[in-house]
Amino acid sequence: MSEINKEEISAFAAQLVADKLSSGKDNGELRAEIEAKINEKIAHETERNQIMRKLQLEELEILRYFDAFCREHKLHYYIVGGTLIGAVRHKGFIPWDDDIDVSMPRKDFDRLLKIAEEKLSPDYFLQNQKTEKGCYFYYAKLRKNGTYFGEDKFEHLPLHKGIFIDIFPLDFLPSQSILQKLSFKAFSLLGGFICSKEKTTEFLYKNMSLPFIVTFRILQCLLPKWFLLSFRKFLGKLLNLLSNKKYLASLSGFHGYPQEVCPAELWGEGVDIEFEGTTVRAPSEYHRLLTHMFGDYMVLPPEEDRVNHSVETDKIRFSGCTNEDYKPKIKRKRSHRYYSVDYDVYPIE
Repeated sequence: MSEINKEEISAFAAQLVADKLSSGKDNGELRAEIEAKINEKIAHETERNQIMRKLQLEELEILRYFDAFCREHKLHYYIVGGTLIGAVRHKGFIPWDDDIDVSMPRKDFDRLLKIAEEKLSPDYFLQNQKTEKGCYFYYAKLRKNGTYFGEDKFEHLPLHKGIFIDIFPLDFLPSQSILQKLSFKAFSLLGGFICSKEKTTEFLYKNMSLPFIVTFRILQCLLPKWFLLSFRKFLGKLLNLLSNKKYLASLSGFHGYPQEVCPAELWGEGVDIEFEGTTVRAPSEYHRLLTHMFGDYMVLPPEEDRVNHSVETDKIRFSGCTNEDYKPKIKRKRSHRYYSVDYDVYPIE
């Protein structure tokens, strides 16, 4: 895990000194108070780093199980995104990263969903639209039972909330760039409708015009959730049928078009790569794939871009959780989110 951020501590100390100097206290009293506050801040950051590292190791355990499961059942998968960058650049996690992402070709992804019904260890839960009624995302999550990872966007939903790794399906797309771009726009729009219905915390209308927002709201009210989910699934199948099998894309990927679209040959059969002392699978041409998606991925990003899920440490639990813990903690009344307007949140009594 990353070391304590010295610049953040320095800024905290400088602000603290400025605040205390205006209080009128004598120097000895001020110094003791400032030192106590700085030590408290350092202790808090140290504890957070320790918990984040423990979280990484818990996710690594899930990845090891997933890797063994895929090898046993001859399923193709690849680590992707920040996980793949971490493997190449750090031989493990990016120091500030707190999740693991993998991708699977569509046929392997669908086969995983089928095999898992009978073969998956009882220690784990494969979360998808088939195994959990309230699940709305296009990908899947392999969660560890008995654990808890309290992401804000799921706190109001009746979903399993265990520590997890993300599993993204890779779909074939047509070769024409215009069709690829339209595919991602369609999936983005469908995702916006679905997230709006689920009252998630993603901004839905950021930088959108008023006519678009009004049209979106009308359609969001008219189109039922079952239709949106079914149409998204149908669209994915249609794109696979229309393709010539030359391009693969993660239609639910974070980066969108064109970063998420790559020639199928870059993925290939996959190769072994080291990650935190274990061996996992990576795309055959991972250097070309990462360069396409991120440019010079070996250069560390600026401090302000080193982000993660930002889950509070008191919402992370490593054992002892039951289905009761996964029940909604809050309810949200407003069915949309845009600009600085947020949902009305109410505790569930």
